[in-house]
Amino acid sequence: MKRRFMGIMLAATLAASLVACSSKDSSTTTATSTVNSEITAEEYADTIVANANIYKNYVTINSEDYLNREIDVDTSSYTVSDDDVNSQLETLLEQLTETENVYEGETKEGDVINLDYSGSLDGVAFSGGTATSYTYTVGSGAFIDDLDQGLIGLTVGQTYDIPCTFPSDYSSTDLAGKSVIFTVTVNYIEKDVVPELTDDWVATNASTLGYDGCTTVEELTAAVRANLEKTAASNLVSAKYSAVYALITENLEVNDYPADELQQLLDTLNDNIQSEFDTYGSYYGITDLETYITTVYGFESTDAFNEYADEYAKSYLLEKMIITIIAADNDITVTADEINTTGEELASYYGYDNYDAILSEYGNEMNAEIGYQCLYTNVTNFLADNSVLTTTTAE
Repeated sequence: MKRRFMGIMLAATLAASLVACSSKDSSTTTATSTVNSEITAEEYADTIVANANIYKNYVTINSEDYLNREIDVDTSSYTVSDDDVNSQLETLLEQLTETENVYEGETKEGDVINLDYSGSLDGVAFSGGTATSYTYTVGSGAFIDDLDQGLIGLTVGQTYDIPCTFPSDYSSTDLAGKSVIFTVTVNYIEKDVVPELTDDWVATNASTLGYDGCTTVEELTAAVRANLEKTAASNLVSAKYSAVYALITENLEVNDYPADELQQLLDTLNDNIQSEFDTYGSYYGITDLETYITTVYGFESTDAFNEYADEYAKSYLLEKMIITIIAADNDITVTADEINTTGEELASYYGYDNYDAILSEYGNEMNAEIGYQCLYTNVTNFLADNSVLTTTTAE
């Protein structure tokens, strides 16, 4: 997971397995380069305007391209109802479902049962036809049809003789087409029991489910609603931003791309696919990179992958140029606290002791990577706040 960390920061929208760690050797920069350099979190804000001035040589956008644009987004898709909250609570309960052995009742199709069985041909037990305490799903078809269907409607604890005929094409010639008797006893039925939502259950299990501090149903319900509303609000911002970005790029002319930064992106993508092949190629029994690319990822050839990588890198870099220019033109910045806080969150998520451990492994250019992710969030919120919804919220 740590090897893919830089890739996640490089482009969060790309499948993590296609992106690798950027090389520290390629992180040097000059006054005319936008390639990440070794900077402190405090220094990142100063790079925004400088990078934007470089990006303006490649693409031109004006405030009318993105401010107060009318967008069509159905906000009803991003509201949280009582049903949504109840559904999430049910999901939490189901995560801690327990299995209970039921020693009464009758079997039905779909039941998971524990049984003893013994098959006999002309009164003599045959090889492979006997088992005790065997777990089986009724109706699954894993047994021959006659036995599979014969297990429906049996009373737990009683013994039954079930007449069966093996298929004529059965794998064992000794049994193919033969009529046999299976003596069967169902010991119990395994039932999944979803716990009841009570204060005691919440107090015992909330922390396990990621809801620390909740001790009552009321508190858990409120916390679940808050989480859902936070996610819905974030998704609405993303939807608004996507709509505005589509308008920005609809007729946008791109003169070119910063060659050094574009090459760094391409090198990262290619380095990662090579690294992944080196690690997992033998698992798939693949001995060359092109076969790995075509087999595991479905590309027709290495050239097809390179074409994809080029298109992706340019798409990513275009968005980065637009985000940075909008930030510079509207005095949108990123503080050191934002970078360090995000760094600590990522460190926790990826199993590092702290953000300093990430910087130690990948270098201080990570401040620029994380800085841009924070800038992306800030600009996304800015564009969402400065858009005009034209869709009426559905009732």
